[in-house]
Amino acid sequence: MKQFPRFLGMLLITSSAVSSTYAQTAETALTQWMEGNFKQAKNTAADAIAADKNNALAYLVHSGGLLFEFNATAAQADVEKAIKLSPNNALFQAQLAECYKAQSNMPQAKKQAEKAIGLLRSPKTGMEYFMRASMENIQGKPDEALADFTKALEMNPRYVRAYAKRAGLYFDKNQMDLAMADLSKAIDINARYGYPYYLRGLIYHNQQQYDQAIAEYTKNIKCDANSGDAYFNRAVIYRIQKKYDLAIADYNKVLELTPKDADVYGNRGNIYYDQQKYDLAMADYNKAIELNPAKASYYASRGNVYRTKQQIDLAVKDHNKAIELDPKYSYAYQTRGEDYYSSKEDDKAMVDFKRSVELDPHSSYGYLFMGFVHHNKQQYNDAIACYTKAIEYNPNNLDAYNNRAAVYDALGNTKQANLDRKKYSDLGGTITASGNSGKKILYPGSTFDPAVAKAALSRGLATIKGRACSKYDGLRFDAAGAKVILMPVTPYLDEWYKLREKKESKTTWVYMSDEAYKYRIEAVADAEGRFVFEGLKPGKYFVQVIHNFNQLKTAKVYNGSDTYQNGPVMQTTNYYYLQDYTVERSARFEKFVEIDEESETKKITLTSGLIKSCAL
Repeated sequence: MKQFPRFLGMLLITSSAVSSTYAQTAETALTQWMEGNFKQAKNTAADAIAADKNNALAYLVHSGGLLFEFNATAAQADVEKAIKLSPNNALFQAQLAECYKAQSNMPQAKKQAEKAIGLLRSPKTGMEYFMRASMENIQGKPDEALADFTKALEMNPRYVRAYAKRAGLYFDKNQMDLAMADLSKAIDINARYGYPYYLRGLIYHNQQQYDQAIAEYTKNIKCDANSGDAYFNRAVIYRIQKKYDLAIADYNKVLELTPKDADVYGNRGNIYYDQQKYDLAMADYNKAIELNPAKASYYASRGNVYRTKQQIDLAVKDHNKAIELDPKYSYAYQTRGEDYYSSKEDDKAMVDFKRSVELDPHSSYGYLFMGFVHHNKQQYNDAIACYTKAIEYNPNNLDAYNNRAAVYDALGNTKQANLDRKKYSDLGGTITASGNSGKKILYPGSTFDPAVAKAALSRGLATIKGRACSKYDGLRFDAAGAKVILMPVTPYLDEWYKLREKKESKTTWVYMSDEAYKYRIEAVADAEGRFVFEGLKPGKYFVQVIHNFNQLKTAKVYNGSDTYQNGPVMQTTNYYYLQDYTVERSARFEKFVEIDEESETKKITLTSGLIKSCAL
């Protein structure tokens, strides 16, 4: 999370407010302020106040210096002194609006800005245009503010702060070239003014030009060592670059400047989480929640720590809280989905992952986790679609490439699997050498629909009766005690069967998904290999039996011989004995059976061929 500027103090004054003999000193302070020399302006204004306690302009400039130092309470006290000296001065009234804004009191700031604008219906000087633009900005009127900042610069091209403010409006409009041009002008006029470097850092940051962004944030810090926002954003980039020690050092610096900044604790906790320093991460998330209990992201992050500690109930509780605080927080749904996924509650997880990508259609990790669930359920085409989406929205998503490769393997698409593994390796993934049996296991790509299978297996009145036998060496062997399964013929089963017919071999096995295999009825054949399936509806069924048994056989085993002379003939007698042995047999018999009528009884035989004696 990047930190945008929490305050841009404005100097709003004209010389008409000055009544003391030290007006020139105050005017000098005003020029210093508008050119971005804040500390110098504050010191000059302090000198003017020391000489004349009634110098309203000096109080105003001094107020701006205090705002620069994030001391809004003291700044407001100064500007209230200026207003007391000159109650109807529009510039003083506008500066008060800036003080309210710096204290995050936006309702009061907008009300005060409206009052100031009412006093500035007809600006005559560059300062008046500048000040009215500032008030329009507070009221959320960027186009009016842009026009007035431009008019102010036409009247005084050295208004460094006007360039910076106009650049900020261009930034908001995504007109980065115009913003950069204004920031360069501001820096040309005063290279010691830090804010233009900060805003240039934001532009590079958004463009993911991280080294350039760090350089600009660092220049901002050199100009203003108390620029907490620059430290904060530089830390954000250091985390992206995995320079964790540098990031933590910057966050620690921000905490020195603003000890009660909940976002710093939240972001530092994220770094500790990345480093698997879960206790430190938990402490920071707890502190962030203590400081700002209404921010959903802190609960989402703390919930992730609970999940790593296998405290799933607490993880779900925190993620529920995050969703309660922000029902449209995509990441909270993703993280709660991860809780359910880690608990093997895939259906609940999928509901949350889908909600996550509904709220954030470009959520690479939302699609990745959806792919995980489809992958686990062996819904391979859907898994590929999700992994592909994950890669589309984050081309560096290592897990998406690696998992998609595994799915392609399951579908027999070795070429595409190898391409994905290469991409995974090119991106920094580690692939170790491995060996296997040389056998492939393939699956259908489509998603099994349990509702179709369940409906097909609902109660009916039809019956399938059958008998299973094998034939070896001219003998019949009944499939006594064999398990017989019946499955409804669904589009998924049809795809599986065709894939098996095409691809099955000694080195390739074709399986159906575990979920599809659940929707079956089993029977056990009796001593004669007979089986019955009752209560079926009209429809098409697939019946299969695997007949495994040991066939007893007998062989003559040579046991030596005798040789003797019988007259002129030499005779040899060989001796044998009979020995029993077994041969393992395994046969798979299958048949598609169609039931057409409500109360029909269908008779089938499952054999390796025609065995008349096996018929019912």
